[in-house]
Amino acid sequence: MQAVDVNVHPRSGRPLADHIAIVAADLFYREGIHLVGVDRVAAEAEVTKRTLYRHFRSKDALVAAALRRSPKIRFPREGTPYAQIIGAFRAMIAFLEESAYRGCPWIIVAAELTDPRHPARIIVNDLVGKRRQWWYDRAVETGAAHPDLLAEQLDVLFDGALANSTKRGVTTPAEAALAAAEALLHAAVPVAC
Repeated sequence: MQAVDVNVHPRSGRPLADHIAIVAADLFYREGIHLVGVDRVAAEAEVTKRTLYRHFRSKDALVAAALRRSPKIRFPREGTPYAQIIGAFRAMIAFLEESAYRGCPWIIVAAELTDPRHPARIIVNDLVGKRRQWWYDRAVETGAAHPDLLAEQLDVLFDGALANSTKRGVTTPAEAALAAAEALLHAAVPVAC
């Protein structure tokens, strides 16, 4: 008889904590954090509430873990800084075309959880900071005269295009943002990228 690993979900084959957090991420994203209770997450994850609480000591901890597993746009890591920046906007367009994206999970969390000390809000702040740093690092690498300004412009452009594309259900705003990012780069970087 083969031993069963009680720390792995039998259907998904994932470690239990990952399985529970992925199920919670989907539920919270589709239906809202306040509307989905731990009983529902446990039922949908096919685990007991006791098992859920063994891996996550509170719903707040579960929300934070779920946020880490929410839909993400993968920014490029290869190519010139210019190509990476443009690639991020292209990745957004592809992401919008290929997913059932219904809005930024970071904004959803920030709207539902107003306490800035909530573990999920702390993660949102960290993720926003990392994305902003990514823009800044690429702006520095391009040789932009004002990398702070360029990073802020790219971040606002990216966020706005993502939100507008989601609201309208089309990629047109994201495609316009790609063209605007190219124009920003050409204006900000003195030498051809």
